[in-house]
Amino acid sequence: MRILVLGPVAVLGDGAEVNLGGPKPKALLVALLQQAGRVVAVERLVDLIWDESPPQSATALVHTYISLLRRGLAAAGRKDALATRSPGYLLRVEPDEVDLSGFERLLASAREAERSGDAAGAALRYGQAIDLWRGPAFGGVDAGFAADWRDALGEDRLSAEDGLARCLLDLGRTEEAAARLQRTVAAHPLREDTRALLMRALHEAGRQADALEVYRAGRRLLLDELGIEPGERLRALHAAILDGTLAAPAPTAPARSAVPRALPPDIGDFTGRADALARLLAIGGSREGDRTATPTVVVSGFGGAGKSALAVHAAHLLRPAYPDGQLFADLRGADRDLDAFEVLGRFLTALGVEELPESLDERVERYRQRVAGRRLIVLLDNARGEHQVRALLPGAPECLVLITSRSRLAGLAGTESIELDFLDQDSAVEMLGKMIGADRVAAQPDAAARIAELCGGVPLAIRAAGAKLRARPHWPLRSLAERLSDERRRLDELAVGDLAIRSSLALNYADLDAVQRRAFHLLCLLDLPDFGWWVAAPLLDVAPADAEDVVERLVDLRLLDVAGVDSVGRVRYRFHDLVQLYGAEQAAQEPPEVVAAALTRTLGTWMALVEAGSRRLPRMTLGLRPLVTAEVDVDPRLLAEAEENPVEWLKSETGAVVRAVERAHELGIDGVTTLLITSLLSSPFAVRNEFDGWQRTHEVALAAARAGGDRRAEAMVLAGLGQLHYEKDDFAAAEAHFRMAHEQAVAVADDPIRAIALIGLGTVARDVGEFARAAADLTAAAAIGDDCVVAAARYGLGAIERDHGDMAAAFAHFAASIERYRSLADRRGEALALRGLSLCHRALDEYEPAARLSADAASILLASGDDLGATYAHQSWAKASLRLGVVDGVAEALAGCLEVCTRRRDRFGAALMTRTLGEYHLATGDQGFARELLAEALDRWSELDLALWQARTLRDLAAADPDNADKHWLRATELFTAVPTRELAELSASSPAEWLARVQAPYRL
Repeated sequence: MRILVLGPVAVLGDGAEVNLGGPKPKALLVALLQQAGRVVAVERLVDLIWDESPPQSATALVHTYISLLRRGLAAAGRKDALATRSPGYLLRVEPDEVDLSGFERLLASAREAERSGDAAGAALRYGQAIDLWRGPAFGGVDAGFAADWRDALGEDRLSAEDGLARCLLDLGRTEEAAARLQRTVAAHPLREDTRALLMRALHEAGRQADALEVYRAGRRLLLDELGIEPGERLRALHAAILDGTLAAPAPTAPARSAVPRALPPDIGDFTGRADALARLLAIGGSREGDRTATPTVVVSGFGGAGKSALAVHAAHLLRPAYPDGQLFADLRGADRDLDAFEVLGRFLTALGVEELPESLDERVERYRQRVAGRRLIVLLDNARGEHQVRALLPGAPECLVLITSRSRLAGLAGTESIELDFLDQDSAVEMLGKMIGADRVAAQPDAAARIAELCGGVPLAIRAAGAKLRARPHWPLRSLAERLSDERRRLDELAVGDLAIRSSLALNYADLDAVQRRAFHLLCLLDLPDFGWWVAAPLLDVAPADAEDVVERLVDLRLLDVAGVDSVGRVRYRFHDLVQLYGAEQAAQEPPEVVAAALTRTLGTWMALVEAGSRRLPRMTLGLRPLVTAEVDVDPRLLAEAEENPVEWLKSETGAVVRAVERAHELGIDGVTTLLITSLLSSPFAVRNEFDGWQRTHEVALAAARAGGDRRAEAMVLAGLGQLHYEKDDFAAAEAHFRMAHEQAVAVADDPIRAIALIGLGTVARDVGEFARAAADLTAAAAIGDDCVVAAARYGLGAIERDHGDMAAAFAHFAASIERYRSLADRRGEALALRGLSLCHRALDEYEPAARLSADAASILLASGDDLGATYAHQSWAKASLRLGVVDGVAEALAGCLEVCTRRRDRFGAALMTRTLGEYHLATGDQGFARELLAEALDRWSELDLALWQARTLRDLAAADPDNADKHWLRATELFTAVPTRELAELSASSPAEWLARVQAPYRL
């Protein structure tokens, strides 16, 4: 397979182009290719393909385009190239399968060869890279993201053209270079670098008149189009051709009495930071126009992020543009901060001043006089604040000032800001390889990647790790990876000589006052994935405004990172792993009673907030909802946030709550609150199928209940775990936990929990086709349970009677369930029962009331905040609509349902939606596609071990797969016999052909 994007988008298989469909599927392919090897969410694909103005059916259309792409890639020999991965899709391609990857590799190789002086090799590779292009990139795709990428790649293509021309000139092939450059200049007449190359080529070919005409034509164009003169470089080249001095060495600046060369040594193994370096070089290298102010750049970031390395490396690269010298000062000395007075003394001495002025003002004046008109780099490293650097700014527009600081120095006006984040994995591994040898890393790639991961992308940490490995060449890399994996010794391992993360962090830690230190200690001890500033209020027992100030101070000192803004509009914060370990170390100085009191207050606050948010959500589980009385004062504004937008609030806070529950248990604090929070979180977890947090909190609560010998609490938690496993479609585990919950409830004579466990046991038995046991458990639950239990039991009994074919009994049960839910004002429960009623109508071929009831149920469920439940109601509506002969909107609705179930990791739902999509295509005449979908659905039901649903799907597959119809029909009959339902009689009285005719009847003329 070959994917071609350097021209019209195409996919080739065996040399022949396969069909991908129109522009949108091709745009989808390009979007996936842009992030090849990574999962791209469906929502992101929608935004990219339709430029953030998608139609209502966009999600469904994405699934349709995915199907088209899969067919095309399969036809090209790569059936496995496009995979479904929640929450979207993943494209897996090899570099040699994509022309763009080949171009990028050749371009990089050509540039390296040119830098090393191999003009012939570079010319060959530049030419090969250019030959891969067949026209503008992404031809046939007009999406905005593709246009932006096309522009960037177009620049790379032109860069390759310029590189080839330079190499041809070095090889003496001037006429060939001139011919190529003329074509490029004609196509891109405003590119001054290319025009300059053409002028040089013509000059070297002895065609001075032509070279001068190229300049004049370019100048006319710039004046007409942009109203500007050519740049300084082009003007200088023109002048050199005119006066015959082009081949002569460039004139040098007059010698000065003192040219400071104070930069520290360059970084030989400098790695990464390509974007930041390019920006620094662009700022420092730009000489366009007349400068009226000194270009000043502040490079800021986390301690150890490589700010100094970047600034020093950039300064060395910029030295030719600043021939009058480079000044350097590390403003954070070994034992104190350097002030401007002392630094100015050093600078003036370096500039040749023998008698230093006595006052700061005089030194500033003399310094600025001395640098006036000179082209100098001034590098001020490790600035603590604006006060340190203001007096050191030269005021000469010819100079360049580079400042590094852990603070952003926002108080300095007129500065450019470059913020360094942590290195990505590839750059971190590359840095390690440059320190210890690329061969050593290549031989142990997994261990190298693990070391990079544990260093958290912090260059200082990677350097410390590399130094340790370099000192121990006999160590396999996995030895250090294993040592770093131990959190208790990680900071010790990342210390070699003067390279130490702990020492770097201690510099900023020393700037904290007592309250800020306590906040740092306690927040690191909690080890939350992210959090809002308000958490510091109960931790410290201070007012919210004070808490926010404390948290922001930690941010200012680079001990805390801003993680982003959540969907409620609040700032979220997180600690870097190494900072969290350091803070947890320092937390050992906090008295245990202080820690216990702080965490108890914080858990109590979280409990009150979770209760406020969860009571506004639909009740998704039958777990007992405790009455919560907060024993802490909670700020009314925080309560209002949780109540006003509970879905988004809980989505933002749940990760932190879960981790807080775990940490409280690990520290032996407040088991009762842990149990209460766990119970309150069950419904919010169920709303989003948030299995991980659900599992973790319940495991903590179960351990707490067992440690305290509280069998009632244990029964309650076991019932919650049963519900969790049921939602995960793990029916065996669900039954086991419900049975244990029932046993514990019986032992403590707790009928409410016993009833809930029986509902769970009956529901699981119904789903796996054990109808007699299901009916017994549900009936027993209804006899001892409250109204919620009775409503759920009647729902389950109605479903059993519907599957048996006793529609009168089924209608009676569902009607009773609806009535009971309405008496409880439980709109969600009412809607689920309405959907159950609609299925009874559909079983009787009463499709209009079935469609109407399903639509009503979907509306209620969406209004209740249960989008997954609404998805099932939409599926019921779609199926009833198919039986009515309605197709408008059905495919889009089902595609949307499949997307929701996939995103929410609902395996039962994904199987059901896939099967219903297969039924749609079967009904509308596309038996081939129906066969693919039904086979996929059958595999999903087999994974879930649900025989009844396998049988129902096999019945449809028999109609879609005539060659194997008898086999599918026989297997369906066998399964229906083992799990007797009304469908068994239908199969006995029919055949695959008759079933197909019935399904397709509404669509035949």
